[in-house]
Amino acid sequence: MLLTKKSGTAQANPRSPFVHSLQRGLANAIPTMDRRAFLRRSGLGVGVGIAAGSLTLVKKARAADGKGPAIGEGRIEVKRTVCSHCSVGCAIDAVVENGVWVRQEPVFDSPINLGAHCAKGAAIREHGHGEFRLRYPMKLVNGKYERISWDQALNEITAKLQELRKASGPESIFWVGSSKHSNEQSYLMRKFVSLWGSNNCDHQARICHSTTVAGVANTWGYGAMTNSYNDMQNSKAALYIGSNAAEAHPVSMLHMLHAKESGTKMIVVDPRFTRTAAKADEYIRIRSGSDIPFLFGMLYHIFTNGWEDKKYLEDRVYGMEDVKKDVMAKWTPDKVEEACGVPEATVFKAAQMMAMNRPSTLVWCMGQTQHTTGNAIVRA
Repeated sequence: MLLTKKSGTAQANPRSPFVHSLQRGLANAIPTMDRRAFLRRSGLGVGVGIAAGSLTLVKKARAADGKGPAIGEGRIEVKRTVCSHCSVGCAIDAVVENGVWVRQEPVFDSPINLGAHCAKGAAIREHGHGEFRLRYPMKLVNGKYERISWDQALNEITAKLQELRKASGPESIFWVGSSKHSNEQSYLMRKFVSLWGSNNCDHQARICHSTTVAGVANTWGYGAMTNSYNDMQNSKAALYIGSNAAEAHPVSMLHMLHAKESGTKMIVVDPRFTRTAAKADEYIRIRSGSDIPFLFGMLYHIFTNGWEDKKYLEDRVYGMEDVKKDVMAKWTPDKVEEACGVPEATVFKAAQMMAMNRPSTLVWCMGQTQHTTGNAIVRA
């Protein structure tokens, strides 16, 4: 809905010709309605779900074969599906008309996304049906992309690969997979690289998951997430370090905001004051790359005050006595402040908040893994 000022003259705003032009353009592009019609559509007359659908702008389109009635004239089906972007499992209702996916709605009764989308999930329909999706090969010629035929593209790529292989051998080519590949696509690509005669094949997630597996699998026994959103919602304190969930993972942030409504204390440790930090009860700025000194500084106060879970350590953890000796000898508060720039009182407060509000949870992400010392940070 576009709100416009009714009073005042055009001369009062030097940009008014542009504004008026924009308003005229939007008026032609966006259907408007009065307040009564808006309220009637938004739930008083036909329900919230139908209102959301009725306010969605959909271009006229036809099925892939070009036959059949246009959109808005055929049978509508709603297909419940799961977002394929990450492993969270957000639910999506895909609205399909005449076999064409025309729009989508978040699922309000999903226990995961609770009727919300992140930016990636909101655009998932565009992967297959977006009007800006590339439909044919393009070649950069004199700084501009030009459309070429499939035969030309395949022939040029093949010729270049063969040229490189002949000049420098099959190991001169490096192949990178995609996290959007299915199992079958990944299998086929790996077979192709073997056929090529190389072992230079990797996956784009190497930058984070190599450190995750090396740091978590051999310490926790499981190289992936160790807790659930329910654990986050039922925690009494949460320490975010190397995680800007509000921007990078808004679905998980939604669950933490719900936890905060019931009193969960939230600590954010980050070199930048992020949108996640803006929601924190305690924001702690550290020098970039000094995550280990900060964590060991917290351990110093935990060991000093006897806040560690002694039974858990005795039952399940090996080598903690060696860690304790190292921390107490090398990571005293003055050394921690020198390394990460955080005063002793602040480190103590963070450790105390975690100890006094149990159960607590630790949330860390690629701000930890994407360091040259990523493995060590994850272990810490």
